[in-house]
Formats: sequence, C-alpha cells, structure tokens
Amino acid sequence: MRSQPLHPTDDAATTAVPSDNPGRVGRLTGEAWLEIHTDQAQRLIRGRARKGNKPAITGLLGFASQMNILWQAAADDDPYADWWLVRVEETMAAARSLLATQRLQVDSVALETHRFRVGSAQSRRPQTLMLQFATPHAYRAAQLLGEYDALVCQCLTLKHVGASPSGAMGDEIALGAHRLRGVFSLPQGYRVFAINRSDVQHNTLRAQQARAHLGELPTAILTGERAASHGPLRTARDAHPVDHGLPDAVADAAAMARPETGEPGAVDGAR
Repeated sequence: MRSQPLHPTDDAATTAVPSDNPGRVGRLTGEAWLEIHTDQAQRLIRGRARKGNKPAITGLLGFASQMNILWQAAADDDPYADWWLVRVEETMAAARSLLATQRLQVDSVALETHRFRVGSAQSRRPQTLMLQFATPHAYRAAQLLGEYDALVCQCLTLKHVGASPSGAMGDEIALGAHRLRGVFSLPQGYRVFAINRSDVQHNTLRAQQARAHLGELPTAILTGERAASHGPLRTARDAHPVDHGLPDAVADAAAMARPETGEPGAVDGAR
C-alpha cells in the first residue's frame, strides 16, 4: 500500500504565475513622529528670525533644510561637504553625550521614599510632529531634540517639588539648549562652490574661493580616510576641472540656502 502525503497539494494550483506588472517593487515608505512636551523644546523646532539686536536662532527645521544642501553637495563629490558632514556627526555625538550626562545627574536626585512618589511632568496637550526628512542626520537631530525635551521635563519636575534649587535646574536647561543650538547652526556655515575633489587637487579658482571662505580642507577628508558614518552615493562628475570663478547664480543660490528663520522644509507639524 502506497503512503499518502500528509498535505497533498494540487501542482497546477501552486504553479507560480507572473503578475501583469513584472516591474520592480514600489518605493519603501514609512512614518516617524516626534512628541514635544515643553516650551523650551518647542522653540527649537523653528528657531527664531533675526530681530533687532537679537541674532537668528536656527531650529530643527532650518537644520534639516541646510542638511539637504550638504547631502547633495556631498553626492556631487564636494570634499568640503564631506568635511561638514563629519563635523555635524561629531557635534551631534558630543551633544548626545552631554544630554546623557545631564540625565544621569538629574536622575541621581532622590525623589522617592517609601510613601512619596513623583512622576516626570508631561504636557496634557503635547505637540506631535510628523517627520519627513531627506537625510539621516535630520532624524538624528530630531532624536536629540526629543532627549532634550525629556531632560527639561525632569528638571521642571525637580524644581516644582523643591527637590533641587531652581537655579541649578535652569542652568541644566540652558546648557542643553545651548548645545542643541550649536548642532542646528553648524550646517549654516557651509557654502556651495560647485567644486569636487579634482578641483581641490588642481587648485582651481573655485577651490581657492572655497578655501578662502571655508578654511583649509583636512588632508584626511580629501583622501577619503576620514568620512562621515552616513553619506550619499556619489554621482558621476567630470574628472577634468574647469578653472573659472564662482557664477553669480551659484553665489545667489548659496546665499538663499542659508535660512535664518528655520524654514519648514519637508517636515509638517500638528498640535
């Protein structure tokens, strides 16, 4: 007697049939949100426009907008853009380390006893931002802002219940904000000169102009020995540099691409 399969199948029914659309699968999509509970963190979303004697403050949205320019320039093999990406990542790492240290210091303040419990303050109506950034650095910056927001909640809680001097908590809040502003403003120092590595190696006029405005490029950046952890794919460029000055159109575009008001860019926010 022949044994029968445990799960008999119909071969005709299981034959793979090509679909009517044999093209590639569609583009991946996803969603990310940032929830903000404090006024201090909320002010760092859009920043502040220059007003009178008060300088402009670059917020998260202005940072994301400028990072788009840096990302594209790095894709075009601009070594100065690569340098700025490295500097952004290093500055963000330092800010993350500082915030972590602050959180540990704040957590070390004893609040709870056998009969007394205190939870970290939260907003009854937080602001929720749907994030749609084009660069990984913008998302990392949003994470930093979220960590700062949590720190502010902790500090305000300690101040409210009298567990720590109000001045000390105010100093912690101000220090974290100062470090975040440093992260957000760093990309604003970059300027587009439409150059690539070949221009720098041949010391073209554009490369000289870039060096005058942006400083001496580290050799490790030029050779690629030092690079950012996150960077774009390179686009093909002409290997033969053309020695000419910076076009007016490029200069104008570079000036316009340095927002002072924290333009919304690709991020939408809803309360």
